[in-house]
Amino acid sequence: MSRCPRRLREVLCAATSILVLGSCSTSEPETTLVYDAYEGSPVYPNQRPKLTLPEGDVGLTSDNGSDTVTVIDLGAQSIVGSAPLGRSPVDNDGPHHIAADRAAGFAYVALSYPAPVIAPGPHAAHGSSTRSGFVQRLALDDLRIVGEVRVETNPGDIVLSEDGSRLVVSHFDLAKAVMPTPDVDARRATLMVLDPTRILPSGSADPVAITTCIAPHGVALSRPNGKTAFVACYGEDAIAVVDLENPAATPLRVPVGPGAATSGGAPTYGPYAAVLSPDGALVAVSSTEAKDVRFFDTASAAMSAVVIATLGAPYFPAWSADGARLIVPTQVPDSVVVAEVATGITLTSRTFAPGECTLPHEVTSATDGTMLYVVCEGDHLTPSVVLALDPITLETRASLPVGIYPDRLHVMGAR
Repeated sequence: MSRCPRRLREVLCAATSILVLGSCSTSEPETTLVYDAYEGSPVYPNQRPKLTLPEGDVGLTSDNGSDTVTVIDLGAQSIVGSAPLGRSPVDNDGPHHIAADRAAGFAYVALSYPAPVIAPGPHAAHGSSTRSGFVQRLALDDLRIVGEVRVETNPGDIVLSEDGSRLVVSHFDLAKAVMPTPDVDARRATLMVLDPTRILPSGSADPVAITTCIAPHGVALSRPNGKTAFVACYGEDAIAVVDLENPAATPLRVPVGPGAATSGGAPTYGPYAAVLSPDGALVAVSSTEAKDVRFFDTASAAMSAVVIATLGAPYFPAWSADGARLIVPTQVPDSVVVAEVATGITLTSRTFAPGECTLPHEVTSATDGTMLYVVCEGDHLTPSVVLALDPITLETRASLPVGIYPDRLHVMGAR
């Protein structure tokens, strides 16, 4: 029979001393129970199946609407598997874009929570959340979450430097962009710079925040260590050049064209995506409002005169391996356009049939240039696809099923 805990004994003795004098003694020694270490199975075992990644190119998609990551064997054009992610098993966490370091064994995804039911400003479905975002670190062997860190509201793009030393997140904060204040700087959002190795299960290092511009979205990093960021500034019609080694320095903001909304009014151009050329000399800047792609010269810190005009709104393009051509996805019409970089002239294009690739968001390339991949957002309600296209004819070679509302395909090269 177990002995009475001391406090309980004192209460019982005080209450019953008249009836049972001496039945309890506050001077009895306490019993300390010592248990052997538990050696059984984990109480909450990791039941995710292990992923066997192929030797060749592997693709990871961030599936914004289904809170999943899909893993694709791009060489075999088949799905390896998928796994849930996020912080809530019930609410939509909105994984928006993904980056990975295959050599280190980790992927990084930004959680950009949905907007409220009634959201301010244009493009309310993306960029008007009032909830802080998060960056999660995933192990590539089974996509389990091995660390996270809080960032600001409405993460836009997430990119990793070529050497894996810097992780950078933009904040496409349209709620801040439309704040009723004449103070432009108060409406500017940040880049956050993170050390990937210090994203931990708890006690992660705080990111370094750099105020950049109004509604920054697409980010391109200089190679190899990402010391400079080139940022598409949707709300200021500019490309921002940010010195990540000197966070206190004021970013250089270069208007992308004449009549740019540099004071932070309604954008004329709406720069949304930024992609660095293979040689690092140019940044392709896609403007969804103006429906064109322009080029920023990294050496002169000025815009080139070349313009690629598109019928639909352009999103994240891909460069050919030699840097001579740009392959641009457009929305409404849903198409891909191949243009000559030197002149801006369209060389060929393809418009997708209804339901084949709804809302193309990004074009990426196989590491050897033998295939193009188009990420199709779909209807945002049902699972969508990634299309594999022949880089010359633009014919479909495969349609690969992924989750709901994919918005990034990160291609990891061979081990």
